[in-house]
Amino acid sequence: MEHRWGRRQSTDIMVRFYARSGTTGIGRLLNISSTGAYMATTTHLRPCSLVYLEPAAASFWEIQSRRIAASVVREDAGGVGLEWCESVAETTKVSARLTALAGSTDEGPARPAVRA
Repeated sequence: MEHRWGRRQSTDIMVRFYARSGTTGIGRLLNISSTGAYMATTTHLRPCSLVYLEPAAASFWEIQSRRIAASVVREDAGGVGLEWCESVAETTKVSARLTALAGSTDEGPARPAVRA
């Protein structure tokens, strides 16, 4: 069930995703909020699929504890709507977390994940 709570912020973050079904791919987070995001992708992901997101340019060691879990709540021709699986208290700073993840790949070692 999609809730669409929280104010959406425009973003441009390239991510890799891994679905529990074994599907993998690349997507671009076009907007995010404290409860979810919209990810542009050409990969078909069914509603209710569980996916794990990580920065596309991050190394294996940088992302191990920093993956973000989301559930696919809708699919359209341009991509999928996602709802974060973490509690709302943990996702209130999701914009900062994703921006930090994307930024850490360009400027040296990754910073620790921020927990609300």
